[in-house]
Amino acid sequence: MNCRQRFCFALFALLLPAASMAQLPGLGKPEPAPAEEKAEAPATIPIANIPLKAEEDERFIQEAMLRAQSSHKAEAMARQLKEIQKSVNTLSQKSQTVKLEGVQISRLESLDRHWSFLDRELAQWQGRLQSSAKPLSEDAAELAARKQVWINTRTAAAETLAPPLLRSLDDLLVEFEKADRTISQPLTKLLDLGRDASIIQASVSRNLAAVRKQIAAVDHDLAVLDSDNLYVALTASKTDQAGDLESLKKGLSIEEDFRAEFDRSNEKPERVFWIFAALLLPLFLWLAYSARTLLKGDSRLEQYRKTLTRPFSAWLLLTVMGLLILQMSGPMIRIQLLMLLAWLPVMRLQPQHVHDGIGRWMYLTAVFYVINLVAFLLSQNPLLFRLTVLFNGLLMLATLAWLLYRSRTALKARTSRQLLVLRIIIGLSAVVMLVAVVSNIIGNVTLAGMLTDATLDTAYMGLFLFAVGNVVRAFSRFLFRATAEKLKSRTQHAGGLLDVMSGLFNFALVALWLYGAMSAFRIFRPMMALVKSIASFAIEFGNISITIGSIVLFGVSVYLSFWLAKTIRGVLSEDILPNMELPRGVANSISSLSYYALLVSGLMVALAAAGFHISQLALILGALSVGIGLGLQDVVKNFVSGLILMVERPVQPGDIVEVSNTTGRVRDIGMRATTLTTFEGADVIVPNGMLLSEKMINWTLSSDNRRIEIAIGVSYEADPKTVLALLSEVAGKAAGVTHNPPPSVVFTGFGANSLDFSVRAWTENYDDAVFVRSALAVDIHAALTGAGISIPFPQRDLHVRSIDPDILSQLQRSSP
Repeated sequence: MNCRQRFCFALFALLLPAASMAQLPGLGKPEPAPAEEKAEAPATIPIANIPLKAEEDERFIQEAMLRAQSSHKAEAMARQLKEIQKSVNTLSQKSQTVKLEGVQISRLESLDRHWSFLDRELAQWQGRLQSSAKPLSEDAAELAARKQVWINTRTAAAETLAPPLLRSLDDLLVEFEKADRTISQPLTKLLDLGRDASIIQASVSRNLAAVRKQIAAVDHDLAVLDSDNLYVALTASKTDQAGDLESLKKGLSIEEDFRAEFDRSNEKPERVFWIFAALLLPLFLWLAYSARTLLKGDSRLEQYRKTLTRPFSAWLLLTVMGLLILQMSGPMIRIQLLMLLAWLPVMRLQPQHVHDGIGRWMYLTAVFYVINLVAFLLSQNPLLFRLTVLFNGLLMLATLAWLLYRSRTALKARTSRQLLVLRIIIGLSAVVMLVAVVSNIIGNVTLAGMLTDATLDTAYMGLFLFAVGNVVRAFSRFLFRATAEKLKSRTQHAGGLLDVMSGLFNFALVALWLYGAMSAFRIFRPMMALVKSIASFAIEFGNISITIGSIVLFGVSVYLSFWLAKTIRGVLSEDILPNMELPRGVANSISSLSYYALLVSGLMVALAAAGFHISQLALILGALSVGIGLGLQDVVKNFVSGLILMVERPVQPGDIVEVSNTTGRVRDIGMRATTLTTFEGADVIVPNGMLLSEKMINWTLSSDNRRIEIAIGVSYEADPKTVLALLSEVAGKAAGVTHNPPPSVVFTGFGANSLDFSVRAWTENYDDAVFVRSALAVDIHAALTGAGISIPFPQRDLHVRSIDPDILSQLQRSSP
């Protein structure tokens, strides 16, 4: 008999006597408890629900035990933690033999990267540990809660439940105990691993803090002499080849350990990247093959001929760029090796103006970079490191001096802004290298090494990014040339958008170069600290505190919101929506509503970025509601009317409307007012509320058709039927008059001096109605004149009752 059957049998045995006892007087209802004893009773299960609840909890117990038994994450987590602990212990042991006070800044940066990597690895492991332990801990908590309910039920109903039911409850509690033991084993292992990880985390944090403290000290004391002058250092040095070799091996061993750990951690992303890179190589080869044919007839791509015809160099350069992004936080020696690997494609893919300005001297960067890499490897030996840095600095200084002289000669031959900027950059670099050489000689080796590294890295990074930008621009323009031409021919904003995208790409390259340059010259961290201190300066108004950073961030966010909303509105209204088959006015409504929706969203984002909370926004909205109630009713009315106009679309830009005795063409429909341009050229601002509350005539709501009516009077001597036929013929042949509906001529009546007719015709273009009416009137006059039908004009008889005798005599003399 299983647990469920035992519960059903016990419940039947219990309910049978309970039903009999309910018929006895005084036993049907329990006595109410006194008021003072009304305390919160422990949770229990009603007797009628025991079988159902027992089945549910037994199923939960089985599921929890299966989850706990199938969870083998503790062993995998233990292996991963053991690998991290091994790496931490190895790095700690190798680092303890070196005094941080005597380590060069490049080696300190490498140690900082190594410890930061281990810190990230440990943090990710702890995140996985929490994810693994969470379902087990939730199951344990739920089991404990349910078990306590059954214990309370067992205790409260011990005297009233039948013995079979009590035995079933005891069996269920045994199942709970078994589930607790099953879950507690893997959960305890995970918790123990968490405690071990905390100990490792403390070690990593301590070492990382020590390295960063030393880096900060070096940055602070860059202007302080840290060694004897070069003469004293050379005369007092003692050669220890075994110790130097051991130091070199130790440094390489640390870098090799870092490389292995980093590769193990990034194995999947690197595998995906190499697959993607392998697929890109055939694409570059195909593009280069296609470009060779196209370049013969397309002069617009002539400036990219060298780049488009060197596909392997372009592919290798972009591959190195991708690896640098993946290895951004990896070993420094690998980054330097990757930059050295990219040297050949960087040189081959430079724009022509860079070759013209620097010439073949830029190929010496490979020599400088190799010497700098040797100096990095020799950083454990102070004297060898110092001499290597001095040799590299002198070589770079001599090269810069020659380039400075060469640029001066070139400027005398021709005036060029690019040459002038290049001369300024070369001059500043020469000054920096002169300071580096002098610092090395007098005893400030740290400053000399930093300036030499920074100058070389900044110059080479500039050449590298020049080449990357040249490759991206060349192949993107070649690949999307047809699409760009179609966009420029069909749309108005495509050219501007393409220019904006190109500008953003150039800005990103410049920003990346500036970041690298400031980091190399050790000014990025102090500058960021200064910016943070300025940005955190608070301006307080009572309980409201606003920081400088939030104000700047708010302004930038609002500007970007307006720019983005305006750009998207222009693209939608003039480029995308007009090419779609949409009902009349829908395109304008979509573009306008999108514009204002982006503005409102951008404003909310700007407020959130500035640090405003929901409560503060509620306060602002409350103040606005008070203002609306006091004096902004018309503004809100016009705003709502603008929304109604955009949704119902009774008037659209380009319509001819007449409102308040003003006729004009709708130029723009805003959220508050609509702008009309009258036929006299004046702009009239009409509030949106007036368009809905007052009578408005829209001449072009459903169509541009306009009826023309010309009233004509002819002599009483004319035959009306002849006139009707003549006018009908003229109206039917008139230019601009539609034939559906056809023109009509009616005899309207007998005037005082004429027979009155009316010519009525339709034209399909409202704007041409005035010119069509004028041409039709001219044709009617010509037709009537040609037919001998006169058009009477008003005549008056003058009766002179009295006249001066002198005037009468003059009139008589002048009359024939």
